Amino acid sequence: MSVSMVSRWWVGRSAPQRFDLYTRGSLYSMIAAEPVVALFVVSAGAGAASPSAAVVFVALAAAHGVVGTVVLRAGMEWYLGRGDWPYRWTVALVVATVCVSALAVAVFGWEPPPAPGEITGGVVAQLGIIVIVGFAVGALTPRLETSRLLMLALGLGAVVPVAGLLSDWPPRSAVATGLAAVLGWLAGWAAFRASVWMLGVVWELDRSRQVQADLAVAEERLRFARDLHDILGRNLSVIAVKSELAAALSRRGRDEAAEEMMAVRDIAQESLREVREVVRGYREVDLTTELAGARSVLRSAGVSTRVVGEVSPLPADVQTVLGWVAREGTTNVLRHSSASTCVITLARRDGCVTLTMENDGVRAPSDGASSGPGSGLSGLAERLRELGGSLSADRLDGDRFRLAARVPSGVVGS
Repeated sequence: MSVSMVSRWWVGRSAPQRFDLYTRGSLYSMIAAEPVVALFVVSAGAGAASPSAAVVFVALAAAHGVVGTVVLRAGMEWYLGRGDWPYRWTVALVVATVCVSALAVAVFGWEPPPAPGEITGGVVAQLGIIVIVGFAVGALTPRLETSRLLMLALGLGAVVPVAGLLSDWPPRSAVATGLAAVLGWLAGWAAFRASVWMLGVVWELDRSRQVQADLAVAEERLRFARDLHDILGRNLSVIAVKSELAAALSRRGRDEAAEEMMAVRDIAQESLREVREVVRGYREVDLTTELAGARSVLRSAGVSTRVVGEVSPLPADVQTVLGWVAREGTTNVLRHSSASTCVITLARRDGCVTLTMENDGVRAPSDGASSGPGSGLSGLAERLRELGGSLSADRLDGDRFRLAARVPSGVVGS
């Protein structure tokens, strides 16, 4: 796989996906480093165990790290609400932790140091157990809250000096080892827990952003449906009543039946006119309102947005089509990019008005995907051409995108 392919693949990821990959990669790498740390522990006590026994300990530490990685991966999916907690793998991790800890004692022994600072087999064994327990609990951090991790670190940290004192360790060595274990565990587990928590927050914000965009569309549809209901509901009820009356009069041979049907026709024509007015009002948008709405929606989605230029008096058709450009551009920024900045510029020059939206965070197109404009932009281009204008959508250097609409400022639609 070439560097350019990797670069396109990375650019094609959204900001939450990039953060997810970075976080998972960092945590998996930390867990995968367990055999390396075990190797350092073994080298610190050179001569405390035979080479073959030391190799067995490092190999089992590597296997323990693999189980921990599996638990951590499934645990993160559980934390994000994408799967169940891996109970069987958790049991396997606990069993592996006990077995590797017991192996450390069997391989290195439990000989106490004669004086503080001296390294014996018992010191190496205790360091090995501290490392193994630390990695095991780190893999369980998606399940363990911060308060539980703190209590666990303090509880296990108290066991370390007690075990040393009961084995005739020098008090200073026992207490120092226990304190170092507590500080090391707290630092490592806090890093694991904070990373998992931040990953959950990032995905929650991404879901909120998508929901906000969907709610804006749903709210507009609801308003349109309410307006249609208010108009058609009353008129259709009147049409139904008058139709029944006309039918009854017709069965009796009354001449008033024709008059009632003419009234039904008039009501139907009036309803058609009112529906057209509603649709026209739905399609006609105010450019100032659309620009303010675009800035508000984008800022609430975490996109730093600036609107440059002022809306001078423009014909209704020009304001409508540019308002739709602003609305469609805002939707594209929310749905098809991971933008952090967006600049909307409105300029008037040489008898034309130009609306430009430029944003960053554009995702690379997937293989086989069309790079042409979507149906929304195609429809806007047709509207602009009807007014003598044009629409361009261009990808700039890097991850930037520019949408520009140009229309004569003096156009008045028929």
